[in-house]
Amino acid sequence: MRFSEDIQDRISGKHLENLRMINFKNKKILDIGCGAGIFEQYVGSKAKRIIAIDVNKKDLETAKKNVKNRNVYFKELGISGIKNLGKEKFEVVCMLDVIEHLPKKSEIKALENIHYVLKKNGRLLISTPKKNASVFLDPAWYFGHRHYNRKQLENFLGKSSFEIEKIYSGGGIFEILSMFLFYFYKWMFSSEIPFKKWFDKRRNKEYGHQKGIVHWFAIARKI
Repeated sequence: MRFSEDIQDRISGKHLENLRMINFKNKKILDIGCGAGIFEQYVGSKAKRIIAIDVNKKDLETAKKNVKNRNVYFKELGISGIKNLGKEKFEVVCMLDVIEHLPKKSEIKALENIHYVLKKNGRLLISTPKKNASVFLDPAWYFGHRHYNRKQLENFLGKSSFEIEKIYSGGGIFEILSMFLFYFYKWMFSSEIPFKKWFDKRRNKEYGHQKGIVHWFAIARKI
């Protein structure tokens, strides 16, 4: 089975957990690193307005094809340029599986930029890989894909004037195995992993309990 960029094939338990983090109804949202537009597809009809940005032209083209909500606007823009969005302030900023891809030691500066574009008491949502022994089973880790521990996230958020409301985790062994197979089969064969539906069903059950070993989910408030 050839690899598919279709949202229905790419959404996973991790993405569904992102969608459960807060109530997005009638919120003005900035989504940093929107990728193929999974968040926009599922939240677009609920939110008041979404500005979705990414630096990857191919991902933006895919997102525009996937998402047809009129209140979603896509822009080719990096996190360093979000202050140029004008006077518009957001109630929610999402940085979902993004912070680990930023240049090393630029996390606090990025969070300070986000702080600038948030309304008072606005929320920042972060999801990112959890640092533990599972890093050795993440092929991307060997190429600079970072993982963080709780103390690091608390330090980043505290130094950029955010108050942490909640940090919890999700994902287990099936998430780890699925991601290992995902990278191997995508990079080597441009195909989906074997028994994908079987893996998806089991990895999805590893979220929603707020206890896991693979991913962090953090909610922070601008102060």
